[in-house]
Amino acid sequence: PQGPFFVMVDIQPYLDKPRFAGWTDMQFCEWMIREIGVAAVPGSSFFREPVNHLIRLHFAREQAVLEEAVRRLSRLSEL
Repeated sequence: PQGPFFVMVDIQPYLDKPRFAGWTDMQFCEWMIREIGVAAVPGSSFFREPVNHLIRLHFAREQAVLEEAVRRLSRLSEL
């Protein structure tokens, strides 16, 4: 395709953890930038309804950047 790739990710399993209790998708995205080093867009910015458990990741990047992002995101499995 001649456009970017995006994926919506359900972060509810993380929001259910005591560490993230009461957090919004925005707070989770801000935390991901600081602690994981990967930026995401809060899913709530795409919905009229009160959707607060999705984030959007963008995949229109070079292979090396994507591989580094996967390496960084793998740290989420340690939570």
